[in-house]
Formats: sequence, structure tokens, C-alpha cells
Amino acid sequence: MSINAYIIELNDSEIRVAEDGRIILRSPGFAVVSKTGVQVGQEALQTAYLNPLETFNRYWYKLNQDALPTTTRYYRHHADLVHAHLLKLHEQAGRPEEIIFTVPGSYSEEQLAMLLGFAGACPFNAVGLIDTAVAAAATVAAKGKYQHIDIHLHQAIITQLDLGTSISRTGVETIDETGLIKIYSLLAGLVADLFIQQSRFDPLHHAETEQALYDQLPVCLNTLHHRKEVMFEIRYRSATHQAKLSRESLLQKLQPIYQKLAEHLSPSIPCLLSDRTAGLPGLTDFLPEPCPIKPESVFEMCRKYEGYIRSTGPELRFITALPRDETADPAEQAPPAKQKDNAGPVTHVLFDDRAYPLGHNITYLSKQGIVSDLEPADVLCSVASQNGTVILSPGPDVQVLVNGRAATCPTELQPGDRIHSPEMDAHYNFIHVVTGHGARTA
Repeated sequence: MSINAYIIELNDSEIRVAEDGRIILRSPGFAVVSKTGVQVGQEALQTAYLNPLETFNRYWYKLNQDALPTTTRYYRHHADLVHAHLLKLHEQAGRPEEIIFTVPGSYSEEQLAMLLGFAGACPFNAVGLIDTAVAAAATVAAKGKYQHIDIHLHQAIITQLDLGTSISRTGVETIDETGLIKIYSLLAGLVADLFIQQSRFDPLHHAETEQALYDQLPVCLNTLHHRKEVMFEIRYRSATHQAKLSRESLLQKLQPIYQKLAEHLSPSIPCLLSDRTAGLPGLTDFLPEPCPIKPESVFEMCRKYEGYIRSTGPELRFITALPRDETADPAEQAPPAKQKDNAGPVTHVLFDDRAYPLGHNITYLSKQGIVSDLEPADVLCSVASQNGTVILSPGPDVQVLVNGRAATCPTELQPGDRIHSPEMDAHYNFIHVVTGHGARTA
């Protein structure tokens, strides 16, 4: 079968379009409506705080036909903005003929039907519809129960998943007031106070400086994910104003949101994190067994399973479960190496000529060969013992190879397993140390 469908992931914080499993377009869910027309995506976001009364960012979140507070002849409802955004995405992606949609689990049957109705009014064919969390979970190697967490503009979505002979969605929960809009609002207020304290300048007092402040917030979050502080700089009327924000201050401000999210999670079930979620500084400290998933993973899995996802006829099947068989199973789902007979569980990690004991506390391994209980800036992965089993969790934005094959967390380790990264020259080896008379290593 010829595979030509492009894939659109609907998350209003950043709608993504992929071709051949590769992201080619990113477009935030913003629209600015004027009498002359509408701007959507990045173009709208760049002027959102200059035109607050004409800016809308809830149309993907609501996905309904509610009237806009400010209307024009051609743009009166949320539905009009969804349609306009779809048309723009189609144009920017090079006008593909077929599209598969990955959608959040929060959408109701009515909203999904409405989405397909909008797509039917566009110059492309919608040929597939799949839950985003289910597609993301297809990258996970180990069987078991998981909770997938994704952050949108106005909410966080927790999807319960069961990975066995199939990949199944078993539950969905939405948590309002935990999205990026809330996070950016809290962060903007914090940084504005710092500007007032450090430069005697209020960036929220002028529309153009408020826009300049919000433009820097995504970079700020990304920087403070690995650094202790970041400098903001805003130029206004020939004067340059600066404010320094520390990671500690940011985490104090965002702690209530992180705690609210954590309250909805089961402490005994591993968390699969979208890159949007994993990119929030300090959030993983509140989550059980956090596992970041690469942004390309959803698209790669849709490509691998496209024959299963595609639907025929006037109504598309909404895929909330995927098979895990030899024909569809991706290479990344290779099972862990079998434990050697009588080898016992993993007890130590070996690097060069030193063996480090592993326990219930998290142990971090760096790309430089450092084993520590403190997370390094160049973290390769973390390992921890759970009920006698050692589980590996890769670090963010890094490829980890277990016995030469790509792994996503959580992955069970056995004595004799070796892990490394393409960025490393050496390997970490996992061993079982036998204590007592005649002790040996396996």
C-alpha cells in the first residue's frame, strides 16, 4: 500500500504537522481576528498581546460553535477559526492530499465529529484518527500500566494506558488551570515584579513590552530546565531594561500547579511525558517514574501503524488501541535481554573498573561516565530498583541504546545488559554481584 498521508497532532500549545514521520511545521493555537481577515499560528502569537481584544486561543480547546466575543462578517464562531487554521496548516504543509489526525483524549464524540466536519470542508481527505497518547505509548518497550501526561494551553490531560498484547487506552482525565497559559501568566507576573525591583520598569504596563516579555517566556522555560538563572532584556524608548530570574524562584511560583497535577496521578504507575510536559523545569520531581518521549515518536508510530489507523468509508474509526504483533511492532519495542540462568537480579552498574551499587533511590548516569545520586546537566539516563527489578529511564532529548538497540523508558535491565549513547565512547555494564565465600560477578 502506498503511504502518503501527512500527520497533524492537535495540541493547541503547538499544533505539529509531519511528513514521513518528520516534523515540518509547528503552529500555536492562536488567532487574531480583524475586519480585514484572520491571522493564525505563529503570526498571530507574535501580535497576541498587542491586540488582546482581537486574540483568541480557546477555539481548539473548546472545539464548538460558540460565538466569539468579537465577531466579523466571516469569523463569528470558534468553528470558523478552527476551519481557518486547518486551511492555513494545509497550505503551509504544501497542500497534502491525505491527513491523519492525532487528537487529545479530552475530545468528546461530538467534538471529533465536528473536527471531521471541518476537515470535510477543506481541500484534503482525512484518512485516520488516533488518540495521541496511544500513538506515543507505542514506543514503550516494557509491558505494564502507564499514565501519559500532556500539557495544552488551557489544561493538562492524563491518559491511562495498558500495554500488554495490545496498547489500550483505559481512561482519560482533564485538569483545568494547569496548562501553559496559566504557567505563562504566573511566570509573566513573576518576571514583571523582578523588572520593577531590579530596573524600576513594568513591562506589563505597555502592550509592546508585554508582547516582548511573553515572546521570551518559552526560551526562559527551556533555559531553566538545565541552568540556574536566565536574564530577560526588554528595550523600550531607547532604554534597555534587564531582570534576572533564578530557577529556584521559578519553581516556587510553579509549585502549586505541579502539586495539583501530581494529586491526580497514581504514585505506583510510571509516567510517560510528552516533550511539552518534560520540558517544564522541575516538574519531573513531582512525578512517579517520569519517562520523556521524543516529539517525533507520535509521528513515527503513526507511520508504522498507518495501515491499521487508516479508515475507509464516510466515517473514520477513532483508534484508542493498537496491536502489538510482529507486523506492526516497532523495533524500539524489542523485549529486554533474557536474564541468565541463576544470575540473579542486577545489583551494580560497572563503568571502567568501578562497580556502583544500585538501590531504591534514583541513580543518574551521565554521558561522561559519572554515576551520582544528583542529576547532572548531561544526564544519559536514570536507574532505580523497584521490587527487585532495575528499571532504566532515558534522559530528555538523548538516545539511549540497550545492547545496541534504542530504548524508551521504562526498560527492565538484566545482568549482562550494556547501555551507551552515540555521544559516548564507553559503555555502562549492569551486573549481579554475589556476596560471601567464592563471590564472583556475572
